[in-house]
Amino acid sequence: MRLYTRSLTFTLLYALLAGALGAQDSSGPCPNVYPTPQVGHYAQMMFTNASGESMIIRFAIIGEEEVGGIAHFWMEVVSTPPAVGDEVIAQMLIPYYPFENEDIKGYIIKMPGQPPQLVPQRMLEALGASASPGPSWQEQCAAVVDLGVERVTVAAGTFRAHHYRSGGEDSGDVWIADVPFGMVKFLAEDGKMQLVGFGTDAKSSITEKPVELEIPPGER
Repeated sequence: MRLYTRSLTFTLLYALLAGALGAQDSSGPCPNVYPTPQVGHYAQMMFTNASGESMIIRFAIIGEEEVGGIAHFWMEVVSTPPAVGDEVIAQMLIPYYPFENEDIKGYIIKMPGQPPQLVPQRMLEALGASASPGPSWQEQCAAVVDLGVERVTVAAGTFRAHHYRSGGEDSGDVWIADVPFGMVKFLAEDGKMQLVGFGTDAKSSITEKPVELEIPPGER
């Protein structure tokens, strides 16, 4: 169980990193910055850490579902984390981007060589409650500086993109263009990302029916 807990937390960190990529609506913490999420949209990002290690992370919107009368999106994140060494698929049911851990209303994780597993809500609630303290996405987005429109060239092409800069502990620069998930480039002290591909025909990478993740009594 500890392996799954570590892996789930690791994948959640990448999902929260996707907050920099997320699409917005009027109810999200950063309205009018990113395009609205659409089912089928996907973006492939090349992430490079401060040590020069790189990997592709694929973000996609693969479905919609109502929760309490409110539309939510199923977002899929596919990556090959160095700590795991093989493909990890995570699917999260969220109302908007960026999102906090407590916004997640459903979570499916597929580790290498394992069936997809549905994470119990009580575990999601525990992860949300134990998240490191810090400014909310709303506070971070309210503090960004708009640096105007620039031409940016990345692996996926050249785009006219809006340049935003954030301050504080999580300072960085992000360029937002009219592409799925919005972000074409991101630079920060501890890593960078660039868009390498995108499209509108994404489907779920998980074809099996998930089984509920069992939590041993000592770890509940």
